[in-house]
Amino acid sequence: MKRLLLLSGPMASGKTSVAVALQEGYGFVPISSSAFLREQLVARNMPADRQHLQELGDSLDKATDFSWLIESVASPVIDAQPHIDNWLLDAVRKPRQVELFKLQYAGLVRHVHITASESVLQQRYAERGVGNLAQYRAAVLHPNEQSARSLAGLADQALDIEAFTPLEIADQILSAWEK
Repeated sequence: MKRLLLLSGPMASGKTSVAVALQEGYGFVPISSSAFLREQLVARNMPADRQHLQELGDSLDKATDFSWLIESVASPVIDAQPHIDNWLLDAVRKPRQVELFKLQYAGLVRHVHITASESVLQQRYAERGVGNLAQYRAAVLHPNEQSARSLAGLADQALDIEAFTPLEIADQILSAWEK
């Protein structure tokens, strides 16, 4: 059975940890939108930091009515490897992206939102060593981050990283999918 899992959630919520558990435990193959965006920025001689990644993603959203994530990232990878059944995109950030994936891949898509309390998100961000609390707060105010946080209501399943380990979340995702 072919599957395409879309993960969403705030930054530092544990999407990457859950993605690793899904890859290691269930053989999901990752599709990386951030790698695509980084390649585009490097080709344009621009820094590949969070701000530029967000700005480029926003400009591609506007230019393509949000379809770039499917047309330029997901579909080429999926089409090139038809023998793979389990795919994982760990960075949907906007409602229209989810909507387009469900239209394009009807019946194959499951959207799971990972969340945690604000204090845990701040702590996890600080543990990354990527910046201070002021940088976190600025990033949280960005419309992309606000949009990503809003996707819980659209998700097929929402899971709290504080209540479960990444492996337990991966197990729950697959259990719900099998029903």
